[in-house]
Amino acid sequence: MHTQTKAYYIETYGCQMNEHDSEKMAAILESMGLVETSTAETADVVIINTCSIREKAEHKVYSALGSLRALKAKNPGLVTVVAGCVAQQEKDRLLRRADHLDAVVGTHGIGELRDILERAWEKRDRCARTEFSRDVSSLHMPAPRRGRSPMNSYVTIMQGCSNFCTYCVVPYTRGPEQSRPAGEIVAEVQDLARQGVREVTLLGQNVNAYGKDRGDVSFAELLRLLDLVEGLKRIRFTTSHPKDLDAALVQAMAELGSVCEHIHLPLQSGSDKVLHAMHRGYTRAEYLEKIAMLRENIPGIAITADMIVGFPGETEEDFSLTLSALAEIRYDQIFSFKYSARPSTAARLFGDQIPEAVKAARLAEVHALQESITDQYHKAAEGTAAEVLIEGFRERSSQAFGRTRQNKIVNIEAPDGLNVGDLVTVRIEQGLKHSLRGKISFVVTVHREEEGSPQRRREHRE
Repeated sequence: MHTQTKAYYIETYGCQMNEHDSEKMAAILESMGLVETSTAETADVVIINTCSIREKAEHKVYSALGSLRALKAKNPGLVTVVAGCVAQQEKDRLLRRADHLDAVVGTHGIGELRDILERAWEKRDRCARTEFSRDVSSLHMPAPRRGRSPMNSYVTIMQGCSNFCTYCVVPYTRGPEQSRPAGEIVAEVQDLARQGVREVTLLGQNVNAYGKDRGDVSFAELLRLLDLVEGLKRIRFTTSHPKDLDAALVQAMAELGSVCEHIHLPLQSGSDKVLHAMHRGYTRAEYLEKIAMLRENIPGIAITADMIVGFPGETEEDFSLTLSALAEIRYDQIFSFKYSARPSTAARLFGDQIPEAVKAARLAEVHALQESITDQYHKAAEGTAAEVLIEGFRERSSQAFGRTRQNKIVNIEAPDGLNVGDLVTVRIEQGLKHSLRGKISFVVTVHREEEGSPQRRREHRE
């Protein structure tokens, strides 16, 4: 089989875990001799890597399937694949629904992609690989660097979730929690650092539960091991579950220089009644205690969260408690959503479903309050200094961009000689709605001119 001239296109919906899964699939395809193309129209293999966490994301998948039908009509040799969470959720029902679809690859089936494509090319059959595995092969698969910039990389440390929140489909699409061996993670991060990566983001549906299924290294201990990796400047992680956030993790975050001062800690609701119905495993008071512990031990930490409005049975009083929690906690940013019933979840069968108009009004109120709080944070940053890792340059402008340790985007007028991977000290001059604007006062360059060359360092002051 000659695959050297074949091209692939991957379209990804959803979270960072999905993005990283797409990177792994790309690595498999390229090992088979395929090359990436920028459009589905020029591809021989099209993979739609899907998300089903919310109904809107799932609808995008079926819209994409319609587009694939037209492409397949023009190019009968095109191999079409749906992967990810909708694939896991719908299984072979997708094949029955879309006769132009060649394969369905669930979240545990990425390691079988080579065999799946070979079957499709040989016209042996259309197939669905959606069985859960006790040891997910793709979990152990490092991926090439294809993230935001050559200086950043995702690293999966675990997969799945065992919490079964009543609104969440993840346990059904990702399976139970499985942690990678710590030594395997450390080796991957060491290799990335040798390649010039300066920042890694550790991925898992619930990173705070890392190691509990293995009974050896905890998440806090894993951070301490990774902090020792030479050349690594920053460690981020997502997502954290409040019930598993403990003093050991907070202490590690406070003590380790590479761990960034940012945590994403979903609250979901400010009402104990709703939290109990969601099966979240903590109360509002317990959550507030953990926020206080974080802020007491890690000065300047940025805290972000997810929030759901319109959960079944959410009264006006429950919703007011969510608003008061937002006002009290004062997150740097939140990701807020209207509740949508998901397949297999308990909450889809709950009574007292909230009308869409009520959900929309509540969501608008949450957005308005949080936008005001975020704006206050950004205005308060004016005149302060921040460390920024340069991630890239804006097209058709002289601006560079990067992120602070608190994960805030900063746009900077780039002096000559500035490079991706530079760590710069920036004076924040303006706080905008979604980002900051600043001016460089100090640069330390740490990057490689080319593979195998010594590191080059440069300092610049104004």
